[in-house]
Amino acid sequence: MTYELNIYGNNDEILKTYGTDKIRWGVLMEALKLKDELDKDKDGQFEVINTFLKKIFPDITDEDLANADYEDVINTFVQICNKAGSINGGETKNAKGAETE
Repeated sequence: MTYELNIYGNNDEILKTYGTDKIRWGVLMEALKLKDELDKDKDGQFEVINTFLKKIFPDITDEDLANADYEDVINTFVQICNKAGSINGGETKNAKGAETE
């Protein structure tokens, strides 16, 4: 599966597209943990998602993220969380291995 995030210009034209078809295991495990945390606590969720997406797309900048479409950002995050959840039969709560040091 390819994960993509479009960056838009002033006239909603696509200026850049960040994409990857590789999600590292550690990032997938982090997605499980983040999903559980965001389900419990909505405060700070945008910053958490921004930081997470920077791990997926290492070259993306804060300015690029500011020019991404809200739905694209959320959909990309949700797709990765769903992928992580599918490994555990759809259950992300207390997923074995989701804890990090």
